[in-house]
Amino acid sequence: MSICHVIDFEGNKNLGISEFGVVTLQNFEIISTHTEICQNTFNDHLEYFLNLRRTGLFAAHSAQIEDGLLRHYWASPGQVPVFTDETTTLSWGPWVDTKVIHRELFKNLKSYELEDLIFAFELHSELVKFSEKYCLPWQRKFHCALFDALATAMLIQNLQKYFQNISLPSLVLVGKN
Repeated sequence: MSICHVIDFEGNKNLGISEFGVVTLQNFEIISTHTEICQNTFNDHLEYFLNLRRTGLFAAHSAQIEDGLLRHYWASPGQVPVFTDETTTLSWGPWVDTKVIHRELFKNLKSYELEDLIFAFELHSELVKFSEKYCLPWQRKFHCALFDALATAMLIQNLQKYFQNISLPSLVLVGKN
């Protein structure tokens, strides 16, 4: 059983994280979503993110941004499973990075930005349907945390269509090439 928590933050190190969205995938299927507006309260969510990291891999589009923001607030999650093997780590990673993976596997695309990939793989109408189910009306657009996390999750699901025997942990290895 592979679990992956797709994370997106809105904000930055200087201004803080104003919003986060999390989509949890189990064997490539969405099993839960969570979003919060957290201007000046992100530190209150440490235990939530620790619990996520203990249960599965993290994923993001441009993972170095989300990883950097997590490390800005909390240097380490403590000892957690790596999930790609039997070892443990003190890191928030390894990450499934959809931008890196798509750049590696689909070398002919003009852009690897999240919105461009959604349109390149013709996922926009399906993303709109998912957003109607999971997002508040004002969150149903790019640069809203849960919408972007859903878009990233859909890119991960779409990879399974192209590579039927792929596993969530193996996506980490693709992104390291």
